[in-house]
Amino acid sequence: MTSRAADCVIIGGGITGVSTAFQLAGFRLKRVLVLEKKFVGAGGTGRSVGIIRQLYPTRETSEMVLRSLAVFERFGDAVGGASGFVRSGALIGVSAAMRPSLERTLALQRQIGVRAEIVEPADVSRIEPRIDASGLGALLWEPGSGNGDPSAVTAGYADAARKRGAVIEQGVEVTAIRQAGGRVVGVDTAGGDRIDAPIVINAAGLWSPRVARLAGHELPIIVGRHPVFIVERDAAFGPAHTVYLDLAGGAYARPETGGLTLTGSLTDDETEHPMDADLLGVEAGFDEASVALARTARAMPAMADARFKQGYAGAFDITPDWMPILDESPLPGLYVATGLSGHGFKLAPAVGEMMAALVTGATPPVSLAPFRLDRFARTAGA
Repeated sequence: MTSRAADCVIIGGGITGVSTAFQLAGFRLKRVLVLEKKFVGAGGTGRSVGIIRQLYPTRETSEMVLRSLAVFERFGDAVGGASGFVRSGALIGVSAAMRPSLERTLALQRQIGVRAEIVEPADVSRIEPRIDASGLGALLWEPGSGNGDPSAVTAGYADAARKRGAVIEQGVEVTAIRQAGGRVVGVDTAGGDRIDAPIVINAAGLWSPRVARLAGHELPIIVGRHPVFIVERDAAFGPAHTVYLDLAGGAYARPETGGLTLTGSLTDDETEHPMDADLLGVEAGFDEASVALARTARAMPAMADARFKQGYAGAFDITPDWMPILDESPLPGLYVATGLSGHGFKLAPAVGEMMAALVTGATPPVSLAPFRLDRFARTAGA
């Protein structure tokens, strides 16, 4: 067994891990080490559909997505590389019963600078004429939203972290989290390395519950299956559509290059479909796709003629309130940045900033209070 040292070890080379490494290296931590058991972006990041929308229910999450959107818009200058950001705009349809809640959320978001407006169903054709809004109570229009490329963003953060001095090692699995004197002191790897470090960050995403168990504690996370389907739009469809999330009908449609659309269900509760994280990316066939594609065709009838190309199993690391855990664990020195619950890509730039501030004792750009791990213990004891 070889022995070496780092100032901080980050477990997981997804977008959360590498964005945090980038920020920590910016705080001039000299020895930031990211350990990824496969390759950068191999986990949930690489299977994300990359939708960037701004509708969030709390002030903190709204602030996070605003900060992140600003990074995606100028990614080359802020980080380096390309984010693949396309400002297609995003429409979010809700039922009549959901409209009052949407109006309250919009009022909150406007206070912090979110640009959005409520559109009446009869008026949506001025933005996206291919949507069937007849069963909706309202739509939210976010002209500044759109979609990005999760793999490109992750690669950009990884390259930028390396330029700041961070080291990213791929094909390295952590097999033990060592502790002494009541705090973390390092990790061991499957390859026989013993790495001493006073700070370890669990950013392992879908595998974060397994990593937590190495330290002797559990995380309240369910890995939920979220199948994604790729369809080819008919030539008569016309130009690419906006991002559309039909919360009333339970479908989403995200445009992709080459006349393709990524789509899936917003109705199925992923917590009811737990999945082994190692099954990420397995094929999801047409029989499974047919139900989701029927919902998509109801939301956007012009998609009824789209041709099924491929389906795969994506997954979310889901907490009980569908919000992330950004906190120090019960073991001092071991931090947790996980449970992103399907929000990981769109919030990643802000999460990296917040985790770096937490670890170094700096003031975070967004309050970390709502994302503490002990909120679940308080809820259980209430």
